[in-house]
Amino acid sequence: MSKPVGFDQKVLLKHLDFTANQTKKNTRKQMYTILDGYLRDDIAGAKSRKNAITMLMKIWYLVDSELLPVRDQILDQYNQLTKEERTCVHWGLTMVAYPFFKDVANEFGRLFQLQDEISSAAIGKRMKEAYGDRRRVEVATSAVLTSMKSWEMIQPTEKRSYKVNEKITITNPFIHAFIAQILLKILDSNSLQVQFIHHHPLFFPFDYKLDVVGLQEYEAFSFHRQGVKDLVIEKIQSKSLIQP
Repeated sequence: MSKPVGFDQKVLLKHLDFTANQTKKNTRKQMYTILDGYLRDDIAGAKSRKNAITMLMKIWYLVDSELLPVRDQILDQYNQLTKEERTCVHWGLTMVAYPFFKDVANEFGRLFQLQDEISSAAIGKRMKEAYGDRRRVEVATSAVLTSMKSWEMIQPTEKRSYKVNEKITITNPFIHAFIAQILLKILDSNSLQVQFIHHHPLFFPFDYKLDVVGLQEYEAFSFHRQGVKDLVIEKIQSKSLIQP
């Protein structure tokens, strides 16, 4: 059985920002009406607009129940976050909502650790191997690539390839906590080595080094040593909030 794809078209950062700002103010039914009105200037076709609304709602409104407290706390501080920090949040929530997006991100991140440029053909080939050689996979791959390009995470080269843009530096311990939570969720793990989080390919567009001292203030995590050198961050099951 083929794995579901779901990522149907390009998603713009301004649409994600608008969705985030409306999420805690409106009911689910109201959100669909509000988004339909907002998107009319950018998306003329009713079907395309409906697809976009479905994606935006899945990323910000209909999030996994385990991440609802995290999402809500992000929204409580959303207006205080920088544009770069918001982009990191959009990136993380999109990976959780759409495993296909996550898998493209992981492939880019893994390959960028080995080389400076990656061909779109290589990404397309890898996604077809994972999801099946079908038109829907081609469309979804194109949608993810154009989304990442519009977010300025990657930039095209003359050889139908991509290189990573200048990495976005994230120093806010609150966003560091978010990154740790997202990785623990995506990787379905209760603990990870801190060094593993620092260089994880899933967050390849971002440059961050976890503020371990700051993170120790968050009730959602505990830390312990594994051997002499390795510091491990562990999720406390009874604590789902990322705020101290």
